[in-house]
Formats: sequence, C-alpha cells, structure tokens
Amino acid sequence: MKKFTIFLIPLIFLSVFFTSQVYAQNNLEENQTQRHSNHQGMYMKLDYLSIDQSEMSSFQNDLENVIIPLQEARVNSGALKFWYLYKVLYPGSQNTEHNFVTVSICNAICAFEDIPIDIADHFSESELNELMERYEEVIVPNFSELWRINNSVLRTENSKPARYFMLDYMRVSPGSEYTYQMMEDENARPIHEYRMDNGNMEGWELFHLILPRGDEYGYNFATGNYYSHLRDLEFHFNEEVLRQSRPEVNVAEFFENVESIRDLVRSEVLELVEYVQ
Repeated sequence: MKKFTIFLIPLIFLSVFFTSQVYAQNNLEENQTQRHSNHQGMYMKLDYLSIDQSEMSSFQNDLENVIIPLQEARVNSGALKFWYLYKVLYPGSQNTEHNFVTVSICNAICAFEDIPIDIADHFSESELNELMERYEEVIVPNFSELWRINNSVLRTENSKPARYFMLDYMRVSPGSEYTYQMMEDENARPIHEYRMDNGNMEGWELFHLILPRGDEYGYNFATGNYYSHLRDLEFHFNEEVLRQSRPEVNVAEFFENVESIRDLVRSEVLELVEYVQ
C-alpha cells in the first residue's frame, strides 16, 4: 500500500499540473476569440464638465430624467452608437477644472450637430422643447473635443463597459503623424492585446484630434486604456510587459523610438458613472 501511495502522488501532481496548463491555455484562447474592434473608424466627442458639489443632487436628478432619456432616444434613432458618463478619479494636473466627462461615439460627424432633429420622433413637440431646454442648461462644457478613433480593440462587444478609462494625451510633432500611427498599430497594439489575453486590460484605442487643433492646443493624439481594476494601471506599459509580450524587441531601442516620436502631455483616469448603448 505504501508503494502504491508513493507512486500515486506524482501522478496526481502531473494531472493537476497539466489540467491547470490546459485551463490557462483555454482561457487565453477564449480571451483572444473575444476581442472586437467595434469603435474603429467612428467619431468621438468629449465634453468636459464642471459640476459644483452643491449641485450634485440636482445633477443626479437631471441625469435620470433628462440626460439619459435624451441619449437613449439618440441611440434608438441610430444617430448615436454609444454614450458614457465618467467622473474624474485622478485628474491630469493639479489645475484640472472639470470633474465629469461625457463620451459620445457616432458613425458620422454630422450626428453631433442636430440632436433635436434626430430625436423628434421620440417625443411630442412640447416634451422635446422642454427636454432640450433643460439639457442645454445642464450640459455646459468647459470645453469640448472632437476625435476620430483610428484603432480600437476591446475584449468584448456590446457588454457593460470597463469601470476605468485612462486617457493618455500625446503631442506628436508635425510630419510624424503617420510614423506615430504605424508605431501604435504595429508595436503598441500587440502589447495591449497580450495584456487583454491575460485578463489585465479590457480594451485599447487610438484617437486622433480633429477639433480644436493647432500647436498651441498642446496635444493632437490620445490613447484610451480600459481597465476593470486599478491595480492593472500600475504596470500598464513598462519594460516587463514589453519583454513578456515582445521578447524579440530591444527594450531600450523601443522606448527610445517611442520618446522620439511623441511626448506624453498628461494622463487622466476616469471612472464610469452611467452609459447608454
């Protein structure tokens, strides 16, 4: 009996080892098959809002009775694809004045122009006038930006969006836009896909600023990084991640090329409040 028991223990160990390996591989393959690019080629409008603490209760009421019903009507009409409201969790600077950001994603730029026309069939004339009047009183951005989504890869499609949205704002020098785009497409995206496959990231996107623009604005590109947990932000793009995902790459040369093409102006972490899709 003792000999049998001694012989059995290694078999049990091997069985557990290979089962865990198969599970890990299956989980990796499952994550790979779930990746989608459902935002690529679309347009994104960011509205940066400043809501005073004394107005939070009123803002919550308007959110439930004005803002969300209006965005639901836009989605149902086909004019709007996705709408998200985030609160600023970690601002990009000590002087940040906005504390909320709305994200609207559409197939065409014109969808941002005529909201009353797009949703006219969903309300009576008096309801629409009252709704738009209150909406324009509440949504008064400090500033707004219009972006094109040049690259997009998300772990899942049409499910609840990730809890955290990290925006990295980049300044790319004139004449280097194409080189920067290629660097993100061919080098950065595979690294982020590797992190998604391992469950450390929910999505990654590359944005190109359309309006406003000019040297004085400060940045012209941004990346969007989606996470379920704050702990995954700590090592979201560093030497260790690069070595694991791209072992053939010269790490020092890679980061030297990155720094020569773009400057990271600021990073901002947002937390999801509400969404419509």
